[in-house]
Amino acid sequence: MDERSQLRVEGTDDDHTIRHLLIRHGVNYDRKPWPTWVPTVQPAGDKDKLLQSVERSVKAGSGRAVGFVVDADTSSRNRWQAVSSRLKGVGVDTPNNIPLDGFVGKSKTYLTRVGVWLMPDNRQHGTLEDFLETLVSEDALFLHAKTSTTQARQFHGAKYRHVDQIKAVLHTWLAWQVVAGLPYGTAIRARYFQHGSPVAESFVAWFRRVFELQ
Repeated sequence: MDERSQLRVEGTDDDHTIRHLLIRHGVNYDRKPWPTWVPTVQPAGDKDKLLQSVERSVKAGSGRAVGFVVDADTSSRNRWQAVSSRLKGVGVDTPNNIPLDGFVGKSKTYLTRVGVWLMPDNRQHGTLEDFLETLVSEDALFLHAKTSTTQARQFHGAKYRHVDQIKAVLHTWLAWQVVAGLPYGTAIRARYFQHGSPVAESFVAWFRRVFELQ
């Protein structure tokens, strides 16, 4: 059985992004060691491994809380169905659609408090990068990053996939900051990203509900 509550995420970008965003909202991930009342953040390695860990994590978290942050990718409805079916298998009642403000429930079998957030906002298709886009001011530099990456793909042989457009835009934009090319979490700490978009506020509120933080 795990010793403390856990937030399970896909990879290290998700881990660092979420922790630094939460620090800017007053959650004590800037203290070492982390206070016992905040959950450990556990990257699964990729989406498939995260989904495969759902039942095991709920069973191991008896009497504690476990949260899952998963990219919706091309369909938030399909992703929710995939997560929901696994939760039902460990005694968690889930609605047909994930709530707009994120899911919070409890396993009747294992007494684990369970939360699910689908990136970016529990409704739209997308990823962590679509969530991060809500934290960027739509200034001339960001608009130029959008135009430049589109033109690079259309006319100059850039090889990134169309589905990764926003990722290419964000990395281009970050390459043009005072310290070029910072990773997402470090860029949040450096305040290149804002932290108070409506989606980010909703995510932080969901996190506090899942882990019962004031």
